Amino acid sequence: MIKKNKLFFISLIIASMINLIHINIFNTDLTPDFILLTLIFWFFKNPNTVSISTFWLVGLITDIFIGDLLGQHALTYASCYFIAQYFINKIMLNNKHQKLLYIFLIFLSAQIIMLIINLTHDLHYPGLSYYLQSITAVFIWYALSKFRFFKLD
Repeated sequence: MIKKNKLFFISLIIASMINLIHINIFNTDLTPDFILLTLIFWFFKNPNTVSISTFWLVGLITDIFIGDLLGQHALTYASCYFIAQYFINKIMLNNKHQKLLYIFLIFLSAQIIMLIINLTHDLHYPGLSYYLQSITAVFIWYALSKFRFFKLD
């Protein structure tokens, strides 16, 4: 159990570092939220490792380090936990292509929640290209699912 917790924390640190890199193609930010990607992966890999409080705490720490509105990522990550909790049986029983649809829905809901929070605080609407980050997250999930460690049992 301690080994899995170490691996969880190391993967979160690596995801935080990768989150700082932005992939811009044609002035469009295609970088998905790697921290959320890591949290969702660990939730599906071992549901006992993470809980709603883990999602919320990591979101709060992300808000502090990024300098965004305090609680924005915490609310988004906690909401994604509830959505993942709702879909966990469907995700585990379906084939890998159907799993990708549920992963897409989780990341799309995260982006919609972030967009609603930003729009209520008078920030600008980023346009339809904003949703490409969810598609990028699905592609990354699909690419990583080819490796043995990242397969969901």
